[in-house]
Amino acid sequence: MIQLNTNDAYEYFKKGAKYFIEKGDTINYLRCTTNLSDIEMRRGNFTIAFDLLFDVLPITNQISNKKSSIEIHSLLGILYGIYEKDSIALQHTKMAHNLSVHNIKTKLKSNDSIISSYLDVAVRYIEMKSYKKALQYLDSCYIINNSQKRLHFVDAHYGFIYTKQGNYPKAKEYFTNLAPFFENRKLGFQSSIYYFLAELKSKLKQSDSAIYYYKKSIKSIDSFQSNLKLKPIILEKLADAYLIKNNHKLAFSSLKEAKVISDSLYNTQSKQNKVLFEIKNKYKEDLIEKEIQIVAQNNLIASNNKAKFRLKLIIGILILLVIIGFIAFRLIYRMKRLKHQRNLEKQKNESILEIKNKELTTNALQLIEKEHAVIELLDTLKINDPEKFKVLNSKYKHSNKKIWNDFHLRFTQTNSTFYKLLNELYPELTSTDLKHCALIKLNFDSKEMSHLLGISLNSVHVARSRIRKKIGLKRNESLSNHLSKL
Repeated sequence: MIQLNTNDAYEYFKKGAKYFIEKGDTINYLRCTTNLSDIEMRRGNFTIAFDLLFDVLPITNQISNKKSSIEIHSLLGILYGIYEKDSIALQHTKMAHNLSVHNIKTKLKSNDSIISSYLDVAVRYIEMKSYKKALQYLDSCYIINNSQKRLHFVDAHYGFIYTKQGNYPKAKEYFTNLAPFFENRKLGFQSSIYYFLAELKSKLKQSDSAIYYYKKSIKSIDSFQSNLKLKPIILEKLADAYLIKNNHKLAFSSLKEAKVISDSLYNTQSKQNKVLFEIKNKYKEDLIEKEIQIVAQNNLIASNNKAKFRLKLIIGILILLVIIGFIAFRLIYRMKRLKHQRNLEKQKNESILEIKNKELTTNALQLIEKEHAVIELLDTLKINDPEKFKVLNSKYKHSNKKIWNDFHLRFTQTNSTFYKLLNELYPELTSTDLKHCALIKLNFDSKEMSHLLGISLNSVHVARSRIRKKIGLKRNESLSNHLSKL
């Protein structure tokens, strides 16, 4: 729309700016405003273009999205260049360039946009006639060109620089097929490329070709209503070309038209208006500086608020840690107390168990002594009264078995977890093996075990050896010590 119908584009962005400011969409509001400024600049309303940019510049400092800042500083660079404020113009153009480079690192800007920012700086150096530095930035455009495609805008400025430096063959090489490219795409840059070609033809003393391209450039400016600042320059160049052809009438006409356009376009460049412009510019700079100070103060307040919040957060965390520490201390204290109580209970149970096991052992030993006495009596009776011996011996065996069963029951009740643990650890142990283990735990020797169990001493040794093997004890390990630990 800007290229084809400036008025429609202006109305479109004007409505857009109003719509987005009401919606609170700052980024799109800034984009609409910068486009309005661009259109005003194309129309030659440079003061209005300045005012639009300066009005929104403070806002860009307050938002994280820097695309609008890039566009604003780029346009300010062009505008300051028009007023021959070269150092300020370069400062704004480089600021836009630096923001673009930063944004490409954060993946907010495309590679084409970075090339465009390098080209903008190069153009600024061309207008300052610093062609060596301009060439460095143009070279950078091709260095970062990942697509390897031709950069037509860059080549156009290469050609212009080499024309100014007198390297006409190289300039001609860069200008090859550029005009058709811009014509086919109906780009407003046609006016610049025709002007560049006209300058080359003029340097080559090809006056007719120079006049042809100067006229095409003027026609393109009128058609696209863009690059108006170039028109008086071209008309003056056209006048020079007519003088070479001794066409004084057309030369005078071109100079007259150039003066009229310059007066209407650049009347702000008169000495008086330049002073007014500088005063206005200083006023704008003061406003921006104050805005920056306000932003800095707001940032400081925000920073202080953050610091206060962090302090409150730290105090809150410390209080929470103290509460957690107190609860943890109480829990640890309760756990220690509970553990102590359990240890006391365990010691108490172990003491009771030890007493009961001693009672069992004592009873068992008493039974063994009684058994010795009964056996002696039976041996005597066997000699004196064989018949009576048979009857009593049978009763003795039955009674002995009952005594052992009672003893085993009492041991099981007293040491309930002992058998359970043995079965879990060594499931291969038989019920007979468990009886042997119970007696070994009570510290009975082999002889006493043989009497209690009613088996020979050798059978006791064989049983102990079998148990050691099932448990997996080594030769130097004691079975008694191992069982006493269970």
